[in-house]
Amino acid sequence: VIIPAYNAAGTITRALDSIAAQSLTPAEVIVVDDGSEDTTAAIAESMAGALGAAKLIVIRQPNKGAGAARNRAIQKATQPVLAFLDADDEWLPAKLDRSMAVMIEGDYLLVAHDYLDVTPDGDVHVDCRRRFEEAADPYVPLYLKGYIPSISVLTRRQAVLDAGGFDESLRNAQDFDLWLKLLADPKARFTLFGEALARYHHSDGSIMTHTERRI
Repeated sequence: VIIPAYNAAGTITRALDSIAAQSLTPAEVIVVDDGSEDTTAAIAESMAGALGAAKLIVIRQPNKGAGAARNRAIQKATQPVLAFLDADDEWLPAKLDRSMAVMIEGDYLLVAHDYLDVTPDGDVHVDCRRRFEEAADPYVPLYLKGYIPSISVLTRRQAVLDAGGFDESLRNAQDFDLWLKLLADPKARFTLFGEALARYHHSDGSIMTHTERRI
């Protein structure tokens, strides 16, 4: 599990608690504190005992952005499959179990799923699967609109390394860029299944908040 974190002292516990609650325990959880000015790293380190058999690794680095933080974690990772979670979001308990089952069953390079958008009026199910099914070739709507939430992704570590990882020169949309690079080969099989297994929280301090830059 790859978690970039920046000034996330108020949310990192929630994110890690959602990993601890998984019905399928990950082998390792890597948090990269991207130059936080608060106690994000210390709080993350204090959670090591709550993650069961999962090995927790906390890395501190100067502020370089979400892409650089994720790349640092990917380099450190030892497992063949990567999952991505942001420090201000959370997974539902079946997220890893269901995603791994779908990946193995279909021999996919990448799998993703729907998510819940946390709003003042309650959780809203965001139907990403609908976008996946819009065209005969799901790469076309992915390229035109983007519909893969990073917090839903499972993919192969070696493929990410072969694609060059996240492009740190991009101020935003490093995740969108990487999914396109990973899946550009017509033989790269991927799917998006219609189960909302993550909760996306809106946060002014989020590492992925600059919508205009992404567009």
